[in-house]
This record gives sequence, C-alpha cells and structure tokens, in this order.
Amino acid sequence: MRWMLQGDWPVGPAVIPAGTMLTGVVGPDGELVVSPPLTVPLPINAMALDDEAALQMCMWYNEEDSIGGWHHLLFGPGIDHEAVKAQARHKKRWPNGEPQATSQTINEASSPPGAAVKEEKPRQRRR
Repeated sequence: MRWMLQGDWPVGPAVIPAGTMLTGVVGPDGELVVSPPLTVPLPINAMALDDEAALQMCMWYNEEDSIGGWHHLLFGPGIDHEAVKAQARHKKRWPNGEPQATSQTINEASSPPGAAVKEEKPRQRRR
C-alpha cells in the first residue's frame, strides 16, 4: 500500500512534510505496519496511490461522516474509486465474510409459494 501526504502532518513534536510517500504492509499478525513508523489512521489528506491503500482509507473513515467522510478521500490516477467504495461497503457490512445459507433457509426458499399461508374461509353475509 502506498500513500502520498497532500499536506503537512504533525506527529508528536515533529511534522511530516507534504509530498512524503508512505508505504504500508500487513504484518503476519494482520496488523498494518506503516513506513516510516506512524500511527494509523493516516490523515484524510493522504492520497491513496493503489487500490489496497484506497480500500484501507475507506475502512478507516466513515462514508457519511461530515468531517472525515469518503467525499474527502483522495485517490491517485487509475484507481476506480467507485469499485473501491463498493468493496469497502461490502467489507464493513460483512466484516467476517457473508453468512452462509443454512439448510433451513434453502428449504424455505424452495417451498412452493403460499404453502405456509392459511386459507381464509369466505365470510357469509348476515341477514
């Protein structure tokens, strides 16, 4: 994953200048390690330079947040931001993967329509 800062980023007593390239890799424990070693999430003005970095930015920030929403994210050339956003929505909805269909769900789906619906007797008019 690669990003480029579009503005200065104060980190503790230091400031990382705009234009700095950041690289991230996922370690063996699943944690993201950023070089140079920095805290995550990266600032909203870090431009994602590849699809994985763009997806990570979407995962760090909320889609509808007024301060750090996805409309503020920056994507480098060649990144299909709509496809990345769709993938992020899917991952946020199903963080552990989509649930598998159970046999009960399959049986219910395969039963004929109206099989479980009671028939109503027609009402007779009173005289």
